[in-house]
Amino acid sequence: MAAQAIPDGLVKLEPGSIVKAIEAAVPTEAAHTSEEHHTSEEHTTEAHAHEDHAHEDHHAETPTGKKIKSQGTEPDRTKLVADLFKDYNKIINPDDVKLGFGVTLIDFHVLEKEDAIESYVWLMQNWTDARLAWNPEEYGGTEIIRLDSDQVWKPDVTLYNSADPVNMVNCWHSNVLIYSNGNILWIPPCKMTSGCHLNLWKEPYGENTCSFKFGSWTFDGNLIDIGFFKDASMDVSHLSDTSGFEIVKNVAEHKDVYYPCCAEPYPNLTFNLTLKRVSGEELFKRM
Repeated sequence: MAAQAIPDGLVKLEPGSIVKAIEAAVPTEAAHTSEEHHTSEEHTTEAHAHEDHAHEDHHAETPTGKKIKSQGTEPDRTKLVADLFKDYNKIINPDDVKLGFGVTLIDFHVLEKEDAIESYVWLMQNWTDARLAWNPEEYGGTEIIRLDSDQVWKPDVTLYNSADPVNMVNCWHSNVLIYSNGNILWIPPCKMTSGCHLNLWKEPYGENTCSFKFGSWTFDGNLIDIGFFKDASMDVSHLSDTSGFEIVKNVAEHKDVYYPCCAEPYPNLTFNLTLKRVSGEELFKRM
């Protein structure tokens, strides 16, 4: 995915909406094997007392009832990152990747003349890299770190039916969140243009179904098993109402495709949106 400045359409988001989305996407408590870190050792120095108090704060419950993951202290994170990446090679893919993939639609514009849709999205991606797992007790209770996404291996999922075959998906350069069990969460905000055969010139208020087909560009299904991040549909809970169209149907499907070249399956997720112009929009745009 090519990096670019954050798209203008994303500045319309309400403050805290990205944080809320990440909180909803964070792996469940059951997914972690070392979630709680309690120490019975008494701290006699002021520095240790301050550190212990900081860890307690990180484990406080939020209004949602979820416990905040401890990010430890700067020395904790420094030692952790040094140890994790001592022998880590980001160009080597981990084994048996189970990728959870989803699309949160923020805004979209129907490009009638181009037979395409321009979309602003968050691409929700979650997988586990066992090489990046650690025991929190060895690093001051640190349960989560945030690093530049270029530091780790990432799935090469892209938009197959992009209307721009060179810049298939343009994403803002964002961090990954890495949890102590090796689970990685990556939610880059992106801009993309997908092709869609529209018949609005013939039926201005008719329904049109447009598809967004995602899959790995090089890894087959035996290496990356791609499934839905959450639901078999696009997340439209953060959608801005600026398109002049309403979504009348929102479903997605998983398919395994076999190509003549290869014996392995290539899975993809296709998100299908059925759109209908809001009454009066056509006349308004002609004025």
